[in-house]
Amino acid sequence: MRLTILATALVLGVTACGSPAVMQSEGQATGSAAPTSTSDQQRPAVKAELTMQGKPGLGLLTATNQGTAPITFQGWPKLAFTNPANQPAAIPVEQKLVPGEGPSITLQPGQTAFAGVKLDVDDANSSAINEMTVELPGMVPAKVAFIGTDGRPIADMSKLKVSEAEVGTMQPAAQGVTVFD
Repeated sequence: MRLTILATALVLGVTACGSPAVMQSEGQATGSAAPTSTSDQQRPAVKAELTMQGKPGLGLLTATNQGTAPITFQGWPKLAFTNPANQPAAIPVEQKLVPGEGPSITLQPGQTAFAGVKLDVDDANSSAINEMTVELPGMVPAKVAFIGTDGRPIADMSKLKVSEAEVGTMQPAAQGVTVFD
């Protein structure tokens, strides 16, 4: 009986205080509750794809907000690679101002941002890769799905060898993002 009364009091107390704050991607809380630690924050889900273009190694990176809240970021996505043994691959990534300064972008749920990517492939210094991840500024890294020029997913990554990469700034539209020198 005493346990039931205590549980009822706790439920009523939580209900009276309101629901906890919802964390936004910038780490700001909405509502009246205090922010929780970074590890407790809900992070938006990002779907990332790299669609290969006509030239070998050129691709259009897309990052789609699959979360339920808008996300805001600016600048370059961070690319990282793993080798076939699932260990980090030491592939240098150069950030390029292509097609220019990256504006502040707010992606509503379902919206997509774009960046151009150039992978130097198949030279003497190339390393086989197993996976590429992308991290938007302030977001959790997401595995990148590679899409071939035929529009189909590339399932066997074992033949892709990369020596270095270049990445342009994130843009709200795809036009012009794959132009590299």
